[in-house]
Amino acid sequence: MDSLSLSTGDSGVTFCEPIRDDDGWLDSFSVRIDETGLRAEARVENSGVIQAPEGFFSELAQSWRGWTGEKTWRSLEAELALVATTDSCGHVTLEVRLRPDAGPGAWRVISYAYFEAGQLASLACRAAQFFGRRLD
Repeated sequence: MDSLSLSTGDSGVTFCEPIRDDDGWLDSFSVRIDETGLRAEARVENSGVIQAPEGFFSELAQSWRGWTGEKTWRSLEAELALVATTDSCGHVTLEVRLRPDAGPGAWRVISYAYFEAGQLASLACRAAQFFGRRLD
């Protein structure tokens, strides 16, 4: 899978342009946010030091009945952060924070994707296909 889209129509978040090493591990990927009148993109390094993003999506699917507070994932350099919340009706909100540079004057974009609890297993499967190791 060359991309993972969390988009509705022309707006949303897309994980794309994966770069893998010779063993199939994901070294880096791009994140693109498209909203009306806005397009932002940044490259994210996939460090082996922390849990990879597919683990975050898998955890959401395992908690499909809901959870209290926020479930979060952040890349090692914090250029990408994912924050998931749920309500008592089974609605899941995923906040995607993109900030490619932490320096003064750096830009930051936040976008939201919405899911029903019943969609989390499919989302986790698609995330595993994109972020996981490829054995070609």
